[in-house]
Amino acid sequence: MPQPILGPAGVTTTTPPAVEVLVKVVQLNAVAADATGFEAFILPKGTIPIGAYVISSGANVAQTINIGTTLGGTQLINAVTCNGAQYSAVGSAVGAQMGTIQTADTLYYAKASAILTNPVKIKVEYYFPQQGNQW
Repeated sequence: MPQPILGPAGVTTTTPPAVEVLVKVVQLNAVAADATGFEAFILPKGTIPIGAYVISSGANVAQTINIGTTLGGTQLINAVTCNGAQYSAVGSAVGAQMGTIQTADTLYYAKASAILTNPVKIKVEYYFPQQGNQW
């Protein structure tokens, strides 16, 4: 069976290029140490964080969560609340490094403002842009 004709340009590409979204997940528990903060994960050099979500099965009425490059830092997430069972985007609680390329391997810390009532997971999505692109 003959192959279809591709046309004068042959196979073309589409833009924007497809990317694979990767995920880091960190859990903060209802313990005093998580209100002190801890090393949560590293985003590799050259990646771009593009989303963050709160996942919880119960309320944490008086507590907020930060994720940043220092204990209590807010570079990725700034005071997100978790007031019930939910899976939701952090919305306006994103920090200044969300959507920007990481210029080095970057360690992020997670910290709750007080001892949590219920455990909370934070999901951070990121990707590697194609070579030559910074988006």
